[in-house]
Amino acid sequence: MKVIQEQNVEAFTSSIQDLLLQREAENNLPLGILQRLQESPSKEPPFLIKIEEEGSPVFMTMRTPPHLWILPSIPSTTSNHIQKLTRYLFENQFEVPGILGEGETVQQFINEWVSITGANPIIHMRQGIYRLKELQPIHRTEGELINAGEHHLELVSKWLTRYGEETNEVSVKERAGELAEEMIRTQRMHLWIVNGEAVSMAARARVTPHGATINAVFTPDEFKRRGYATQAVWTLTKKLLDNGYQFCSLYTDLDNHASNSIYKKIGYEWIGSSIVYHFINE
Repeated sequence: MKVIQEQNVEAFTSSIQDLLLQREAENNLPLGILQRLQESPSKEPPFLIKIEEEGSPVFMTMRTPPHLWILPSIPSTTSNHIQKLTRYLFENQFEVPGILGEGETVQQFINEWVSITGANPIIHMRQGIYRLKELQPIHRTEGELINAGEHHLELVSKWLTRYGEETNEVSVKERAGELAEEMIRTQRMHLWIVNGEAVSMAARARVTPHGATINAVFTPDEFKRRGYATQAVWTLTKKLLDNGYQFCSLYTDLDNHASNSIYKKIGYEWIGSSIVYHFINE
């Protein structure tokens, strides 16, 4: 068993993509980030690490600072793989502010990391991963979905700030203006418009070879409980499927029962879980 840190994003992606595609929807985060890095390299180089056995990759992890380490969902993952990875990160003095990914794999990493470092793991969020292949019919109401334009920048920035607050995503809150500009520029942010007024938003996030992910679903308090988020996500999902994606995926906060029920009604099915931990050094 050999741990290898790769510097070249294209080479790394080529070597581990088939591994991640075994569970493409569940691994939309690493797959999508790797594709984005190939299209637009980040200012700070990512950390790309894989484990090989007999010359073939069996596991991987990655981190794009300041974000957390990602542990994918790979059926053949063993405790030996996680133990080897944990020791490698520790011995080579990698910063590990936290970890996210498939529940059982993350828990194995947590156990190993705590035993080595004594760090205190704090659960940030338990997430459900949902996938949709076929839309279910819903009762259509008033409104239309549009691409957010430059004139929506202030609104989208404000809503992303509130979205970051509601989801406890500090990085989203802190970078709301920057994210709003980028999402509008790349035509990924969409708004649900009723009588000329924006009442809800939803964005197309990462893409993988066969699917697209939806995120940043937000409705201000004054417009909630009117079905606007359902309409926005349903329409955006249809748009993505019509554009050729075979499936759409999204993450939910498992403690938010309302959002989970909304997505199930549309046709999204639970396929896995993801858990996010932050470490606090004692």
